[in-house]
Amino acid sequence: MIPQDFIDELLARIDLVEIIEPRVALKKGGKDYQGLCPFHNEKSPSFTVSQDKGFYHCFGCQKHGSALTFLVEHDRMDFISAVELLADRVGMEVPQQNTGVSKEVHKRRRTMHDILERASNFYKDQLRQHESKTRAVGYLKERGLSGEIARDFQLGYAPPGWDNLQSALATSNTDRELLIESGMLIENEERTYDRFRDRIMFPIRDLRGKTIAFGGRIIGDDKPKYLNSPETPVFHKGRELYGLYEARQRTPRLEQVVVVEGYMDVVALAQHGINYSVATLGTATSTDHIDRLYRLVSKIIFCFDGDEAGRNAAWKALNTVLEFLQDGRSASFLFLPDGEDPDSLVRKNGHDRFELRLREATTFTTFFYTHLEAELDPGTPEGKAALSKLAMPLIHQIPEGVFKQLMIDELSNRTGLDAQRLLAVSAGYTKRTRRKYSTEPSVKTVEKKPQASSEQIDQAVSMLLRQPELVDLFTPQEYARLSADDLCRPLIKLIEFLMAEDTADLEKVFSHFQGSVEFDYLRQLANKEQLLDVSQFKDEFSGIISQRLDAIEDQLKRRSISELLEKPLSELSESERDLIRRFHQNQDVDPG
Repeated sequence: MIPQDFIDELLARIDLVEIIEPRVALKKGGKDYQGLCPFHNEKSPSFTVSQDKGFYHCFGCQKHGSALTFLVEHDRMDFISAVELLADRVGMEVPQQNTGVSKEVHKRRRTMHDILERASNFYKDQLRQHESKTRAVGYLKERGLSGEIARDFQLGYAPPGWDNLQSALATSNTDRELLIESGMLIENEERTYDRFRDRIMFPIRDLRGKTIAFGGRIIGDDKPKYLNSPETPVFHKGRELYGLYEARQRTPRLEQVVVVEGYMDVVALAQHGINYSVATLGTATSTDHIDRLYRLVSKIIFCFDGDEAGRNAAWKALNTVLEFLQDGRSASFLFLPDGEDPDSLVRKNGHDRFELRLREATTFTTFFYTHLEAELDPGTPEGKAALSKLAMPLIHQIPEGVFKQLMIDELSNRTGLDAQRLLAVSAGYTKRTRRKYSTEPSVKTVEKKPQASSEQIDQAVSMLLRQPELVDLFTPQEYARLSADDLCRPLIKLIEFLMAEDTADLEKVFSHFQGSVEFDYLRQLANKEQLLDVSQFKDEFSGIISQRLDAIEDQLKRRSISELLEKPLSELSESERDLIRRFHQNQDVDPG
C-alpha cells in the first residue's frame, strides 16, 4: 500500500486552489476562497476552500476533504490514479506498493500508459513527416480542421503498411508484448502486424490526460470506416468518453455536454467553438457514461439521427438516464435532418445556428410521451390505459423529487386520472404481477434465507465512505449479527475498520484496503453517484441495517418453525403450537 507519510507529504505540497479552481469558479474572501458547491445545487456559495490548510468544506451538504478526496469524488478518479496525478504535478515518485499483486498491477498500468503515449507521439510525428502526410493533411483540411485543433486533440496518422509502428517501437520483446497487450499490434499464428494502417488517429485520453486507447478513421473507402482499440487493462469502452478530457481543458467550468456518435463530430464541433461534446466509443450510452457526465454537468443533450434507428437509440439512452434524473438535472434530444451528422451540419450552418438547434432540442418529457404514444390512440380509454401502464414503471425509476411528480402530473393530464389514482393503480399492477409470478417456496419445504439486496448493501457502503460517523448508529453486537449474511461481509469489514479508527477519511480507507479483495469494490462505490441528499443518509443507512437485522431474525424464526414442523403434532407443547399459529398469521399469503 502507499505509505501514509507519502500521502501526507504529497498533500502538503499541493496547492488545493490550483486543483479545484479549473472546476469550480472561486472568489477569494479573506484567507479562504468561496464558490458554488460542485456536489449539490445551490444559488448562494457555501463551498469554502482553505489554501493554507489544504481542505475544502461545504456548509450546505457537508462535503469536505483534501485534493485526493476531491479528485476521487468530483472527477471519479480511482485512488491510485488521483495519487499519481498529484505526484506528477509536484514531481514526486509514487513508492512501489507492498503487496506483490498491487505492485504488479501498478507497474503494468504505468508501462502500458508509457507505450501508448509513445504510440501517440509516433502517430503525431507521421502526420508531420511521413511521405504520405500530404494525403492525411489534405483529408483533415477538407473536413475543415485547423492545425490548432489537430494539436489540441493530438491527432495523428497511421501510414500505410503492416509494421510501421512495430518497427518504430517494438525494440525489445517487452515492448512488443506491451504493444500486443495494449491492442496496438495484432498477433496471429503467421505474423504480428500493426492494428491501425492508413488511418487518421484519434488518441483517447482519460481524465488525467493519459492516452489509454485509439480510434482510427480510414482515409479512403475501405472498411471498417472507424476502428477502435480493443478492451485492455487500461481501457474499457463502456466507461470512457472520447473528448471529455479535451472538453474540460477547453471549458474550465462545463455546464452542459452534447453526446454525439463519432470522433470527427467531436473535433469538428470544437473547431467551430462548441467545446463541450463527447462521443461514446462504439457502444450505446451506458450508466457509467451517464454517471460520469452528471458528476460534471447538470445538462446532457443526446444527438442522434432523425431516422427510426436514431430514435430507437435515443429511447435506449432515455431509459439509461431515468435513474439519474434527480432535481436540477436535465436531458434533451437533438434529432438531425436526414443525411446530416454534427460534423456536416456545423460546417454547413456554423456555430450560432447549431447552438440554436441545441437550445431547441426535444425535451425529455416531450420525447418520453410522444414515443410512448406513437403506437397508441391516446384519445381512447384503451389508449390512455395502455399509456399509463407503459409510462408508470418508467416514471417509478426517476428519483423522488419535483421532476418525478411533474412527470406524473403530465401523465395525469394525458389520461384524465388524478395523480394519486395513477399511483394507486400502478402500485396495484405491480403488486398483482409480483404475487402472480412469485415462486417463493413454502416454509414447510425450504428454509428461507434472508435475501439481502446487493443494491442496498452497496448503498450502505457508499454512504459510509462519504459519512463514516454513520457507523455509530448501531452497536458492535448488532453489526456482529450481520456476519450471518454473506452479502454483508464487505460492509462488515469496512465497519470494523471505521470502528477501530478515531477519525477516518477516504485516504485512510483506501490506504488500509489497498491490495485487498475489497479495494476495487470500495473504490467503485466511492465513485458512485449518490441520489440522496447527505441529510437523508442517516435515515437511509439506519433503515438498511435495520432491515437486514430483521431479515436475519426472521431467518432464525423460520428455522425454528421448520424444526417444529418436523415433529409430530402430539409432541408439540401448547406454546410451540401457538408459535406456529402466530407465524402463519403474520405471513402475507396470497389466497388465490
